[in-house]
Amino acid sequence: MALYFNIFFFLLLLLITPNLDLSLVKGCLFSPTYQVRIINKLPSNTPQLQVHCASKDDEIANDYLDIDEDLHWSFCESFFENTLYFCHFWWGSMNKSITVFDDAGSCVHHGLYANYLNYCKWEVRQDGFYLEMYNTTDIKNTSYFMYHNNYWS
Repeated sequence: MALYFNIFFFLLLLLITPNLDLSLVKGCLFSPTYQVRIINKLPSNTPQLQVHCASKDDEIANDYLDIDEDLHWSFCESFFENTLYFCHFWWGSMNKSITVFDDAGSCVHHGLYANYLNYCKWEVRQDGFYLEMYNTTDIKNTSYFMYHNNYWS
């Protein structure tokens, strides 16, 4: 009887604690570990890229990235699968805010292809933002490619 009460209490605690931050745990309890990686692929001899990334609960970075430098972090998907990370980018006179993770299946809700690696790799380029996608057109030769996901504003 006490075991059932403990299980019930634990489940009730999960339901009334929607902001439970499981990323502080070394391993994810209810989901795989996900990673977001942002790489500066802008041309050399151009203004430095400033990046600010965050979620509702976590401040990830507010920093400058050199050419080919990357910013990356790992996290656990929320029990309710509503985790969202966004980044704001400034490069010279241009700036853009984009969602970098809000869907475990494809990194972002509007992603065209499945994400089988739990890894969202973004490249910031002169003509916009690219997300690495899994090539599902050839089952025998699986490969990844960079999909042009967003343009600078």
